[in-house]
Amino acid sequence: MLQKFRNAPIIVADEHGHIKRLVIEILRTEGFNNVYAVRDGEELLTKVVECAPKVVLTMVGLPKVSGIEFARTIRHGYQTVSRSLSIIVMTAQPINSGLDDMRKAGVDEVLVCPFSASALMARLESVLLRPRRFIESANYRGPCRRRKMIEEYGGPMRRFIDPIDDNKSEPWEAESNRALARLCVEKISQMSADVTSGDRRKLREIYAATQDTEQLADDVQDKQLGDSARSLSRYIVALGANGNIDPDVVSTHIDAMQKLCIMGSNHSAAREKLVEGLAAVVDKRLGLSDGNFDVSSLTVEGISKAAE
Repeated sequence: MLQKFRNAPIIVADEHGHIKRLVIEILRTEGFNNVYAVRDGEELLTKVVECAPKVVLTMVGLPKVSGIEFARTIRHGYQTVSRSLSIIVMTAQPINSGLDDMRKAGVDEVLVCPFSASALMARLESVLLRPRRFIESANYRGPCRRRKMIEEYGGPMRRFIDPIDDNKSEPWEAESNRALARLCVEKISQMSADVTSGDRRKLREIYAATQDTEQLADDVQDKQLGDSARSLSRYIVALGANGNIDPDVVSTHIDAMQKLCIMGSNHSAAREKLVEGLAAVVDKRLGLSDGNFDVSSLTVEGISKAAE
């Protein structure tokens, strides 16, 4: 249904690279070919004038001009930019006061970080396929805040965020967070598919993707996934400028991270041993092992071959 919007300009605004890169990766995977990236609010205001985007996705804490300030500026009129421009604000802190500020500023949708690809696309479908009527009154300018006025609306019942799961599981065990973690690991896997020793450019790309995975893991409080990403980062950094990477070490880490994305908190002991095994693999490859450490005893099936 979004086919007719594939070439529509979309701007992604984020000071930190990992969220920005993930959003762009999801959009391009879904076939959107006209995506721009900016780093702060001033650059965002310049870009919306230049390319007249259909949608803007911005972090709420964007430097210089915040996501809320940006929405308020657009709704009150800014140069030639349409006041009904679709604005999706991303936030890691969906507290009631913050959501109320976004609502009053005229934001169309809010996307809570970390998010899944399906959550991002649901927000995009909402603003592109089911745009709400633009309201202008003495104290409010922006999309109509009553979803029930849209008879065909089929999205979340809440105005801004999906219902929060009321359970005692760890944050990283939520399926939306697992899906995003799998996307991060898959990105590392794709970049590593044809890596060769001495390919410094490819190595830098793998390192950046690994840093994104590490940041995501920290955001969703998955210590083991974060430690596995840090293990791979440690190996890459230790190689230095020569870039003589051992593909087996990279594939071992990818296999481990993929398994971590499957195992739940009821496998906490196995997850810990898996991460310890990765550290042992790196130590052995870097010549830091004492030679008496049994790597295979700390890894799950299929992971220990790189240490043989």
